[in-house]
Amino acid sequence: MSRMPRSGGRYVPPVQTSDGVELTEQIGRGIFTLAANTTYVFVLGGADAPFISATLTGYDAAMILTTVTVQDTDHPEQEVTNHSTVAGEWVSEDPTTAFVGADGTGWVPTNGVLNVAGTGVGGARFNVAETAAFRTRLIVVVGATGGRVRVSSHGKE
Repeated sequence: MSRMPRSGGRYVPPVQTSDGVELTEQIGRGIFTLAANTTYVFVLGGADAPFISATLTGYDAAMILTTVTVQDTDHPEQEVTNHSTVAGEWVSEDPTTAFVGADGTGWVPTNGVLNVAGTGVGGARFNVAETAAFRTRLIVVVGATGGRVRVSSHGKE
């Protein structure tokens, strides 16, 4: 369950795609430890907020994130789970005009997809505008080295 920080927005807990289990906050203030060679989703919201932003901050310089991608679906949760990996149930947003701001050595966004090379602490902010999707998530594929992350999200009508 997401927790509200004092300054606005909300912390988003990661869910493992392998079994749908939501991680338990281990460090506090929305910081979670992601395991190596594991895929996670962070459910951002959807229909009630057509404008969504998500900020991902990484606190371990060696952490490798193979890809971080925004995905959408219009299927209801009763039919398609938040952690589904079935092709076509969730569709990746990767337009050439996507805006993903990134800060930190080795934090590289391309067409809305982020890659973290494990060369520095940093962060990225995804701006998801006018998707009109029923549900939106970040899917995070962790490479050979995991690490501590915080994801916060905010939506507007």
